[in-house]
Amino acid sequence: MHLKKLIFLLIMISLVTVNPRINGWNEASRMATTQSLIEYGELNIDQSDFLITGDKVFINGKFYSDKPVTPSMLAALVYLPLYQIGVELDYNWNLAYYFIILVVIKSLWILSVLAFYRLMEHFNVPENRRLNHTLVYTFASQALTWSATFNNHSIAASSLLLGFAYYMFGKDKDTKKDLLLSGFFFGLAAASDLPTGLFLVGFGWLVLRSSIPSRRKWAFIIAGIIPLGFHLGMNYYIAGTFLPPQFTHEFMQYAGSHWQSGIQTNGPLLIIRNFLFSFVGPQGFIWYSPLVLILGSILVKQMRKDAELAAESMVIVISAVLLIFVYSTLTQNLGGWGYGMRWFVPLIPLLYVYQFRIDQMIKSKLQSRIYVGLVIYSGIIAVIGLINPWSNPEVHSIPIVANMLQLTQFLIN
Repeated sequence: MHLKKLIFLLIMISLVTVNPRINGWNEASRMATTQSLIEYGELNIDQSDFLITGDKVFINGKFYSDKPVTPSMLAALVYLPLYQIGVELDYNWNLAYYFIILVVIKSLWILSVLAFYRLMEHFNVPENRRLNHTLVYTFASQALTWSATFNNHSIAASSLLLGFAYYMFGKDKDTKKDLLLSGFFFGLAAASDLPTGLFLVGFGWLVLRSSIPSRRKWAFIIAGIIPLGFHLGMNYYIAGTFLPPQFTHEFMQYAGSHWQSGIQTNGPLLIIRNFLFSFVGPQGFIWYSPLVLILGSILVKQMRKDAELAAESMVIVISAVLLIFVYSTLTQNLGGWGYGMRWFVPLIPLLYVYQFRIDQMIKSKLQSRIYVGLVIYSGIIAVIGLINPWSNPEVHSIPIVANMLQLTQFLIN
């Protein structure tokens, strides 16, 4: 009964928490590829209405989005029938964009929440607590905020949770299906948000070193390689390199380019600054996802050799630290435009899973009140983020303030 009510609740929430406005460069860049594929049969975006985006590269005399192509192709599958019946992509509030977000982003988000619920069951959490933990993840995390718009981080977040869930379901069962699905979703996360490929490598290592029969190991590996291989192949087809196009500086050299230098490696002091500011700066991960302080401590405790998820927790910690290090090392625009540290959104679902041991962590009324207070705070933060997940720093440098100001302007106008 809980599951049926949960599914209905998730569908209703999804219908009313889509933010179907194409305003920023990031969204426009992704939809430029989607529009060009369906309306012009091209990967280049020269004829797209969204060509004015600054998030683009210039390759062999043509402009292309600098974003991973896989999410845009998923969107194109939704846009094809819409375009055929006359529902077209355009700027600002847009029906085609609404359905693209609903079918791609929200569907994956719903599946991830249901997988979360099944994981709580898998960890033998009592039924009433199982639903409570799932609702905390649903309403009190940045996963909700970023499911409101089209972005690769939400796809990666949902996919990582699905990959982890199917890994847990399948590692002890004599079936290829679960591990095949696990590999596919880990691969889809990597194809959508390349640094999350660290989790594909990490869990692939766990699969290979396990006593799982070879046929199931190969199911995981092959399923993971397919979406990631497609992504890398598309990079090579467009740019002649498997790396993201931003790594090739000459692709950024065109009149009006805002990213002339392309991706560069930062020095040690800037890496340390970026690392610290990504947690406690104006977009700091801790301010927008404070529950990670508690859940992260549970995760670290689970790294003990005698813990239930010792190996899995070790992989999650190492992969997360490396992902944060990659962004701290390569970014010249910490966090970009976004509500909180959007680059870390894929980590959130895996951290929230560790609620399955929250009852062992809370041993006093004070600790319980702190936890409940952080849940309420996180829920408020997540809902405010729905106003505009792409918070505009030109309105205010602190995203939550920018969102509130934008809401005020919208209500006044």
